[in-house]
Amino acid sequence: MDLWLQIPYALNIAILVPVCFAMFAGRGQLTVFQGAVASSRGLELLVASLWLSILAASVAGIFYPVLFAPLLAMQVIYKTVWLLTFVGPAASAKARLPTGIAACFAGIVLTWPVFLWLAFLR
Repeated sequence: MDLWLQIPYALNIAILVPVCFAMFAGRGQLTVFQGAVASSRGLELLVASLWLSILAASVAGIFYPVLFAPLLAMQVIYKTVWLLTFVGPAASAKARLPTGIAACFAGIVLTWPVFLWLAFLR
């Protein structure tokens, strides 16, 4: 059971270490959001802080996978909301999109529920 939860935590760590570094270094708007989201240092730091907390909880989740499982569910919820409320309308309007982060979020939304199912419901 623990292995099915440790995989998404390990993936979170692999994804979030470079992302958090870029965000806190002031390169998030360009590298993470590919220049497709309006620049705001305050908002960039807010998002960086959220992602740093997910990174820290993912490190803890490697050692306590069941205890931190709600983190994986929370990620699915907020990333789904962002995909539906930002990416969907922007794509419909043919606006510029941060395709890298959108693809990463879509991958998480599609796979984290599978890992949760394998860990708890199988």
